[in-house]
Amino acid sequence: MYKGEHVNKIETVFLTKTNKPVHLIGSISCTWQNGKPVLSRAILHDITDRIKAERLQKVYYSIANLAISSKDLQSLYGAIHRELSKIIETNNIFIALCDDERTKLQFAYYVDQYKSEDENVSERPFSNGMAEYIIKTGKPAYLLREDIIELEQKGLLQLVGKMPEVMLCSPLSVGDRIIGVIAVQDYKKQDIYVNSDIEILHFISNQVALAIERKRNEVQINNQNARLKAIFESGSHHIWSIDKNSCLTSFNQNYASAFLKQHGFMPQFDLCLREIKNQGLTSETVKEWNEYYENALQGFPQHFEIDLTQLDGSTIWREVYLNPIYLEDGSFEEISGIALDITEKKLSQMALAKEEEKFRSIFESFQDLYYRTDEENKVVLMSPSVTEMLGYQVHEVIGIPATSFYAYPEELMNLVYILKKEGTIRNFETNLVSKSGTIIPFLLNAHILIDKEGHYLGIEGVGRDMTELKQTQTELIRAKEVAEDSAYAKTLFLANMSHELRTPMNGIIGMIDLLHSTETTEEQTEYIDTLRKSSDALLAILNDILDLSKIQAGKLLQINEMGIDLHYALEKIYSLFANRANLKDLDFTYNITPHTPRFIVTDETRLLQILSNLTSNAIKFTNAGKVTIQVNSISSDGEFYTIMFRIKDSGIGITNADKQLLFTNFTQLDNTSTKTFGGTGLGLAISKQLSELLGGDIGVESIYGEGSTFWFTIRCQEALNQEEILNNRNKDKGKPIESEAFTDEPYILLVDDNGINQKVAQKLLAKLGCRTELASNGFEAISQATANPYEVIFMDIQMPEMDGIEATKRIKEQLGDKCPPIIAMTAYSMKDDAEKFMSQGMDDYVSKPIKSTDLQNMIKKWRPFKTPAAIIEDAEVITDELETEEVAFIDDEVVQQLIELGGKDFALQLFVDFEDEAGPLIEEAKKEVQSQQYDNILSTLHQMKGTGFTLGLNPLAEVVKKMEHDIKQKNVSNVDQDFELLEDHFTYYKQIYREKFI
Repeated sequence: MYKGEHVNKIETVFLTKTNKPVHLIGSISCTWQNGKPVLSRAILHDITDRIKAERLQKVYYSIANLAISSKDLQSLYGAIHRELSKIIETNNIFIALCDDERTKLQFAYYVDQYKSEDENVSERPFSNGMAEYIIKTGKPAYLLREDIIELEQKGLLQLVGKMPEVMLCSPLSVGDRIIGVIAVQDYKKQDIYVNSDIEILHFISNQVALAIERKRNEVQINNQNARLKAIFESGSHHIWSIDKNSCLTSFNQNYASAFLKQHGFMPQFDLCLREIKNQGLTSETVKEWNEYYENALQGFPQHFEIDLTQLDGSTIWREVYLNPIYLEDGSFEEISGIALDITEKKLSQMALAKEEEKFRSIFESFQDLYYRTDEENKVVLMSPSVTEMLGYQVHEVIGIPATSFYAYPEELMNLVYILKKEGTIRNFETNLVSKSGTIIPFLLNAHILIDKEGHYLGIEGVGRDMTELKQTQTELIRAKEVAEDSAYAKTLFLANMSHELRTPMNGIIGMIDLLHSTETTEEQTEYIDTLRKSSDALLAILNDILDLSKIQAGKLLQINEMGIDLHYALEKIYSLFANRANLKDLDFTYNITPHTPRFIVTDETRLLQILSNLTSNAIKFTNAGKVTIQVNSISSDGEFYTIMFRIKDSGIGITNADKQLLFTNFTQLDNTSTKTFGGTGLGLAISKQLSELLGGDIGVESIYGEGSTFWFTIRCQEALNQEEILNNRNKDKGKPIESEAFTDEPYILLVDDNGINQKVAQKLLAKLGCRTELASNGFEAISQATANPYEVIFMDIQMPEMDGIEATKRIKEQLGDKCPPIIAMTAYSMKDDAEKFMSQGMDDYVSKPIKSTDLQNMIKKWRPFKTPAAIIEDAEVITDELETEEVAFIDDEVVQQLIELGGKDFALQLFVDFEDEAGPLIEEAKKEVQSQQYDNILSTLHQMKGTGFTLGLNPLAEVVKKMEHDIKQKNVSNVDQDFELLEDHFTYYKQIYREKFI
């Protein structure tokens, strides 16, 4: 213009006083004077609205395109903010979206110059805020500060946070549905916006809402596609689809992998499945697949299982679903396929079917009765064997209550009760009723059926017909009774035979003892020795028979283990048989290996019995040569030793056939009438039982014509009381043959019906210094015992008119506490018989044939008997005696006898046991005495009396005996005083008894 040119069009922007832009357009001219511009004139038009409209149009279309170009929703919101800022002020803007139910409000985009990003609220419940107000009204709003305050005062909204000076809000609408709100605001200038700005915001808001909805749908579709793809590719299912030409339109990786294994190449889209052919697909398989596809393409869903052959020849099973893919109009162009590998399941099913067939075959041929009931105890399953066992057809019993088959229904109730308590039951005996009404015994094994919660579902079990078994049991019981009767008869016979044999032997051995004590010539002494050996041999045969009877009656022979000197035991055997071997000019020796323990714990009597039997046989069957006993420890585990005894001879030997007959009862290898060797045939049988009883075994090694070696083993421990064993051995060697006579002439009653026995026993007692009177039967015994103060009565058991048991009973009834000890003299030598006699009133027993030492020991044991008056006297002065003569409290002779019987440890243990047992008994008795319940302590007194006398505690036992007598006679005035004396005795006993064993 300054160059003189006309400017016909000019566009410019002016700022108002409030810094708002004003867009202008027009022309400008210049007036010149003297070649210089002196005046300018411009004509301008306000085009602000037009510019805004143009910009608004651009923003509108830009926002429409943002839904496509933005990568996600947050990018879209930011782009909307940038575009909107081109037409209005957007320093503070937010976009809030609500759900269709208007339960919550999500601030999808929030920019505020007074709030940091951390302070922004992302979501809140749909409440009474400004955004909720606009959504509820559905109208745009241009609000100044005072307008907002007025709305708040009317309760139409409640503002939270800083209040703006001006605010523009417009709902975001998609059709008739409001999805949220868009708002801009300013906290300083009210005039930053004008009324026309709300129209702009509202105009733009519809496009914003469409863009947001479109983008949200796109995101949702993408997410859905991602989920579908994950489903499509995940898991083990094979998924594919084909069109109406059977061409592949989609497939997942599982399908592709399976396709490769079956056909040898990867599938491709548009591959026609009808045209696939390879060696793995038979024409039948192709035809089958095509039929399934055709049916599915006609709109009929298909579900089937099919077996397919792989290229490697293996077979797999697939479960397949084919379904049309319907469009919205109900038509379809494709079908989907889903297949699952069920090879393992199918193989299991086929195996199960095979097992079921096998089970059914077994079930139908089941001999026992298999059944199952439900929770109401009704039959739900029954094996076909019910027809044969109970006469019913299977269909007749199904659904019938199980009680119908029980002869006694309460037995079923009892069975159910036990099963609910225990879970299972075995060998439950019951009775079932057949269709014909016959009662049949059954044995049931069953278990309860319950669900996961433990609720009763019924019973499953098996029943067996017990008819034949019951008959067999009855026959066995009958046979057992016959056998027991036979065994009892044999035992009774053996006992009687023992009595009959021992009675004359009593006379023989007694006379031998008497002869031995007289002056005899050398020749007579030899005859007496021969008689003694013969009688001992006869007694040994009798003992063998009795031992055998015990074994056959099922009773174990008694074992009394104690420490022994093995060398001394072999010396005894050598001494016993050396003379017999010398008579046959045999070389008889024994040998014990150095590593074999000398002192062992075993039953010496039984060991010697075996050695005696085997050594006797070896010498008997050997006419020339030698007999050797070899002893060797063959093994040890550190605690127990196994010792082998070998008895070797050079005798006649044994054939292999005859070896089978050894160790059996009453068996001799030479049973001819002209046999050379005698015997009962019991020795080896008994030796076998004894060796097993001692923890070992027995056997034989023999060559016919060259000799035999009989061996046996025992299992034992090494004895630790070596010094005591040696002391006892020396005492045995020093024992006198003659029994020492009493000096004070004991007064004895001898009761026996046998004249010889009377004569022998009387003579033996006379040599012992006894004054003896005789009785020949029970009646005489009663008469004499009640008339004379005998110190000991020896009573025969088996006598005419009245036996010894009855006589003893009557004597004790008449004499009471004054009754002297009554000792049974019995030819019944079996231990059970002796114990029976003692339980019937006898105080002790000696076995016939009776020896002088037996009589002497019994008199010594029982003679301390005194009259009640003497007992009372002794009880009164016993305390004084204890102070002056300590030894009188415990009888040293009794202690020594106990030590000789079982050793010092054995004897001490008896006294310790008495302390342990008597202490609690006295404490309990004390309570009864304090409450004056004297009868309640009689059993305690009786027990302590017997044990006290047995252990030689005579003063204590006498006090107990006096108390027992007084209580029985109802004379209880001195019982309390006597009990205090008993306590003092027991206290004194505990202080001194161990000194006897030091």
